[in-house]
Amino acid sequence: MRNPMILWLCLAASTFRTSVEYDGLINALTRVFAHNHVQTVTATTCWPTDANSRLLLALSSADISVNFRPSLIPVHATWYRYGILVDVSCSVQIPTTLFRKASKHRLFNMQNDWILINSRRNESRVMNTSAIALETFEMHLSEAYVLPESNVFLFIDTASGWEIWEGFKVGKMERIQVNRHGMVTSDGIYFEKNDSISFKSNLRGITLKATTVISEPSKFKGFYPFADTDLDTFAQMHYDLNVILQDQLNFKIDLSIVNSFGWDMGNASFSGLTGQLQREECDFSGIGAFMRNDRMTVIDYTVGTFYRQAAALFKQPPLSSVHNICILPFKFEVWMVTLFTFIGFTILIAFLSRMTRRFKKGEVETLNILDSVTIVHGAICQQGYTMNLNAGSIRVAIFVLFLTAVFLFTSYSASIVALLQSPSNSIRTTNDLVESSMTFSAQDNPYNDVYFGETDDPLLRKLYDKKMKPHGTQKFTLASAGIARIRTEFHGFMIDFVSAYKLISQLWLEEEKCGLSEIQLFKLPMLALAVVKRSGYKDILKQKLIQQQEVGLKNRIIRRWIPAKPMCDSSNRANQFVSVSIKEIYPMLQIYGFGLCISIVILFFEIAYNVYTDRSENLHSNTYFSIFRFMYNKR
Repeated sequence: MRNPMILWLCLAASTFRTSVEYDGLINALTRVFAHNHVQTVTATTCWPTDANSRLLLALSSADISVNFRPSLIPVHATWYRYGILVDVSCSVQIPTTLFRKASKHRLFNMQNDWILINSRRNESRVMNTSAIALETFEMHLSEAYVLPESNVFLFIDTASGWEIWEGFKVGKMERIQVNRHGMVTSDGIYFEKNDSISFKSNLRGITLKATTVISEPSKFKGFYPFADTDLDTFAQMHYDLNVILQDQLNFKIDLSIVNSFGWDMGNASFSGLTGQLQREECDFSGIGAFMRNDRMTVIDYTVGTFYRQAAALFKQPPLSSVHNICILPFKFEVWMVTLFTFIGFTILIAFLSRMTRRFKKGEVETLNILDSVTIVHGAICQQGYTMNLNAGSIRVAIFVLFLTAVFLFTSYSASIVALLQSPSNSIRTTNDLVESSMTFSAQDNPYNDVYFGETDDPLLRKLYDKKMKPHGTQKFTLASAGIARIRTEFHGFMIDFVSAYKLISQLWLEEEKCGLSEIQLFKLPMLALAVVKRSGYKDILKQKLIQQQEVGLKNRIIRRWIPAKPMCDSSNRANQFVSVSIKEIYPMLQIYGFGLCISIVILFFEIAYNVYTDRSENLHSNTYFSIFRFMYNKR
């Protein structure tokens, strides 16, 4: 009995001693996972049961959940940090299968922290740790998708603690690069200062494939400043960003060109640029593409680069075509006061004339009520009168009348001149645009047709069906043709601001820029550089693009390529002579027509009255002579 008991105690002591040997590693792992804010860890080990229990207890005390089944590793993107612990000293088949699954589903990313250990190897005493790290990474991850975005670390046991080494590949076909990331000791964790960031940001001159979109290939002459094309301005702007990216990350671009950003073909595949990224024929897009829900299923986006703003540009209709400008100079209350004032002068002049005639019975010239109306009307029109009035009171009244009319006429004429040259502000919403008599078209660019076809806004659908669809192929036209129609017609044109501002600045006169209005029909999503789904370059591209924005490089590109909005020079416009068209004098022509018709009607009434009077006099004369003849014959 003694021998079996001794054997059992020896085995128990050996097992306890073996489990205790893992304590240093478990403490180091717990510190690293907690420091990286990992919430769940999947452990793939071949440790003793007691060692796994110690690992579970240590991680649970740090509020980190643990499971020991590699099949539970989520293949989708989680919203929390995930940790995967792999003991590469276990059976070769287990790590190999796990790494293949991770490469297939692109699990080597910023959200998953991979930690590799070799619990059965302790060669750091006799070998260089960098050689151990390189050998381990090449042995297990040489075929894996471990690009700069990955977080794959190797723990190597040393005399002073556990060294942390990281490994990645700058390209899918490149060799593994290793770098010392930090050190875990009994005192804490020590990381290399900024060494990891700079190490991963150096792609060591590899060539990355990119694709850009050129909408007007016939006008494209290459990437250089001030290109002779409007639609491809954003391709030029993004090319400048890419050139800076090459310097920041130390890589070369193999750039190809397509003529479409790519749309869903209905069979879960895309055409154009999006299709190439979906099939991984290129690494990233050389131009920013719109962030759309359908594209997000097959590609990823980095960060926004530029806004492609578009709006309906048009000239507001003249004020005379919307309102009667003859009544606009004065407000309603001013018109009422003016009316009562001139009515008062009419009554006053008639009253003074009546009273003067009573005191001066010898006077021949008298003013009736119609004469008073004529005098007041002449004062309003600055015409004067022809009567010689001897009464001082009437002269004073007429003097005050004309003085009042002068002030009113001066204010009226000054205001009407400004109104004749002023545009209206009658079209301010999409509904106003739809209900107006304005014709409408849109720029022939890669997205207008799609967005007008996809919109569920009833006003935009009505605009498209009422003003664009009946024109067939002419509903989408070149920017130059649309801007020319705005200049010469009552026409609205949906166009990119980049194209519009450039053409207006080059072709329009300063006074023609006044009255130009714009209505944003739909909000376009921001442009962003796209990468393949779960790309290993997404994060480093994002970091460098953000850096370009922070230091002002992106704003410099915007100022270089996007022209400023044309401004109306009011001082220059004031010096320009603006001819009055038939629209402005149309109300006066109406008054002329009404007055002419009324005068003719009154003429007919006068003729009828004179005929009636003549007949009445003739009838009275005939009756008198008949009586006289009757009396004469009777005698």
